[in-house]
Amino acid sequence: MLLNRRKALAGAGGLMTALATGEAWAADAPRVRRAASSLSSADDDILAFAEGVKIMKRRSDALSWEAQNRLHAQRAEHGNWRFLPWHRLQVAHMERIIAQVTGHARFAMPYWDWQVDRFLPPWVLDPSSPLYERERDPAAETLDFQKARFAQSRDVARVSDDNFDAFCGRERAAGRVEAYGHNIIHMLVGGYMSSTRTAALDPVFWLHHCNVDRVWATWHQKNGDPVYPRPWKDVSMSGFTGPNGRQTGRWTASRITSTRGLGYGYDALYAPLVFALPPGALGGPPVSTSEVSLRVEADSADGSVRLALPPELLRQLREAPGRVTVEGEGVVAYERSENLTGRGIATSILADKGRVDLGVSPTFVHFGGGEGEAHEGHVGHADYAHVFTFDSAVVQLARLTTGPLAIVSTAQDLRPEEGRPPARAVSLEARLTVTEYAV
Repeated sequence: MLLNRRKALAGAGGLMTALATGEAWAADAPRVRRAASSLSSADDDILAFAEGVKIMKRRSDALSWEAQNRLHAQRAEHGNWRFLPWHRLQVAHMERIIAQVTGHARFAMPYWDWQVDRFLPPWVLDPSSPLYERERDPAAETLDFQKARFAQSRDVARVSDDNFDAFCGRERAAGRVEAYGHNIIHMLVGGYMSSTRTAALDPVFWLHHCNVDRVWATWHQKNGDPVYPRPWKDVSMSGFTGPNGRQTGRWTASRITSTRGLGYGYDALYAPLVFALPPGALGGPPVSTSEVSLRVEADSADGSVRLALPPELLRQLREAPGRVTVEGEGVVAYERSENLTGRGIATSILADKGRVDLGVSPTFVHFGGGEGEAHEGHVGHADYAHVFTFDSAVVQLARLTTGPLAIVSTAQDLRPEEGRPPARAVSLEARLTVTEYAV
């Protein structure tokens, strides 16, 4: 095979640029990203953020506000395990751009923790501020986000006990941190934020993604580098513009698992809402462990997919003499189309006289591409899929009932007034680990 020397040199140059950029950023004294709720409109970082938005909206080059939105609209990673590293890179580049155009060299992007702060920061609601965006759902201005629709989902990322697949996602399926906590805010803020094509035009986008990144930083601190699989570490991302207006080359996920690699940190990490009990806290060692893998192709025209739990599994859950636990995860997939936008994918375990709700994930469908842009990932081509998880609530449901149990996912229409046909489900799979104890 002949080597194209020009392409090889270009690729090497892009890699060296990214390495040099990363090394320079890591060498800086870390910027400290702070909670939006702790900052007034007169804080230096808020003043710089507002001034940066104003300046960038006036520009038409690679440092313009529209250019950053276009990058997200065309190349952002959603619905796969690239989601977290790609958005970490975009926020870090935006942070440096704002520092450059405003002269506030130590600018650090604030984060908005909607579960703690509950309401949007007042300085994004002031119509006289560049941080205000009229293209939002009017209800968002007074909404208590912590109590809002879907916000109480059991699958809002629980950083204490999620494994890599559940938290970060799979190669072609969104993890819980994206599918639930992330998507819920895009849906609730509405307006520009409700579409991948326009989301980055709203300053709230950057505050929100800064907080998503903080959740990842917390999970990483608990789990460390060994938890990341090698194929994920090797994923490559590019297209980001540095503060000098030039692209920073290719980045691999392995280089940015720690925020220190990009020269920033957080004033406080994310406080998990659910804490995992240590092994053995509820009894002695296990006497047996078994795994069950299930999959079904959708055959319904009503936008749902149903996966029956096998009778032998139900007998085990109901008849085991001692304590039984279940843990694991599943993936539900839908056909990616415009008809899937504006929906909530609700997943439950149904019995004859009861149910366990596993969460509702509002769809945030990215179609990718546009204007001839190349794309490293699968966005815009693969099915739309996300991970959900199981716990021992399925055991309780099995023991309180006598009939069959099934996992059911349905794409609820959040815009029913439009009279759209149902979204098309593709498949549902589950992988469960069942552990029995003597007592």
